[in-house]
Amino acid sequence: MALTNEQTQHLYHKLLDMQKVLSGEKKETESMTEEVGELSNGVDNHMADHGTLVTDRMTDQTVREIDRELLEEVNHALQKMKEGTYGVCEKTGQDIPYERLEAVPYARMTVEEQADMEDDLEADAPSYERAFHEQVKDLSNKETIDQKSSQTYEILDREQDSK
Repeated sequence: MALTNEQTQHLYHKLLDMQKVLSGEKKETESMTEEVGELSNGVDNHMADHGTLVTDRMTDQTVREIDRELLEEVNHALQKMKEGTYGVCEKTGQDIPYERLEAVPYARMTVEEQADMEDDLEADAPSYERAFHEQVKDLSNKETIDQKSSQTYEILDREQDSK
């Protein structure tokens, strides 16, 4: 079922709000030499201070990259609205349900097609990435938390025994 004009207008304004937030003024970070300079001049420097600065810098860069990618998706959705193709799955041509667009206004596919695509990407991932994802799932599984029978604990035990 195609979106009503009211639904489209609501989603349009939601996308504009997202665009405004994502393209808003970002805090400029000092150069790394300026940040570290203060620590480098002192006698009581601690390696953790330097590590904290590097971690903070990496976190800021990651957040900016995620914001940039999200802004691209929002702009793409706004362009699709102009073209009259908004709310249509790019893979199947089916209408994307309003509830999905309300939750993810920049969605390009239906939930089912998105899940299929993510499954395909995961299947094509190198074996070490698949193993990592399995371990993370294992660690976050409420049934295996605090149990030493999980796959992750078994791997850690093997590595510990080999040393």
